[in-house]
Amino acid sequence: MTEQRTFHILAVEDDPANLHLIAASLRDTYRVSVAKTLAKARELIQQHPFDIILLDVQLPDGSGMDFCHELFSNADQYGDLKVIFMTGLTSAADEVRGLNLGAADYIHKPIVQSVLLARVRLQAQLIRRNELLANLARVDGLTEIPNRRAFDQQINDEWRRAKREHKLLTLAMIDIDHFKLYNDHYGHPAGDKCLHDVAQFLSGFFRRSADFVARYGGEEFAVLLPETNLADAEALFARAQTELESLGLVHEFSQVKPTVSFSTGLCCVKPERCDLETFINTTDQQLYLAKEAGRAQAKGCQL
Repeated sequence: MTEQRTFHILAVEDDPANLHLIAASLRDTYRVSVAKTLAKARELIQQHPFDIILLDVQLPDGSGMDFCHELFSNADQYGDLKVIFMTGLTSAADEVRGLNLGAADYIHKPIVQSVLLARVRLQAQLIRRNELLANLARVDGLTEIPNRRAFDQQINDEWRRAKREHKLLTLAMIDIDHFKLYNDHYGHPAGDKCLHDVAQFLSGFFRRSADFVARYGGEEFAVLLPETNLADAEALFARAQTELESLGLVHEFSQVKPTVSFSTGLCCVKPERCDLETFINTTDQQLYLAKEAGRAQAKGCQL
């Protein structure tokens, strides 16, 4: 998915001829937007995410150098951007200053099309490589689903979004029942396959675009269900339990069922009512109650 996406480039340049050259050179490969002033550039950046900014150093309403500093000083707002300066300045000191501000590269004017294409292609390749590495770092190697690191980032993002939009957020903590007995009797390779099978089942079952399934640690999994109330979540997990049982993953040493099952703790909240730590701890407490009540079931609460 990362390799196929189209990179979005913003060209900030007041010279019409240069803008025409940039757009004509890049539009067949990239999505290109243009701004003739810094004011327009700020407006566009606030409206859309960009990957690369081609930035003139001298603009009618300010300095590209100052704008670069502004972008990197507010990375939380503007995102991770690659800035390529375009300038007629030839001083080494100017180039060093721009690079020290965080710029990725320089294109000297007059702009040469082949140089422009090569510089942009290089930055796109670097972005793609970094995204692929980041994705690998977020995937659990055994189960092939997002790992704890990815979950921690996702729950923070979803928490902020739900709080901002005053929406419900439900978290589920899942523990495979009597997994230690499974490992002890069938061996660790079989245990690894069981973890993989359950992970793939969960990621296939919870398949809305907003749903997020991750390996939380050991035989525990976490599922984030944005904009889902407690009753709906309880119904979903009851059905998930039934469908997992129908797969017939044998666990003859389980003290609950003859097949693999799981216990679930659920918590549904509007984030303005508590903090994130309380949300996670409460979900974990509900998982404990589900296990105490006999396992292979869900326990939930609303905060």
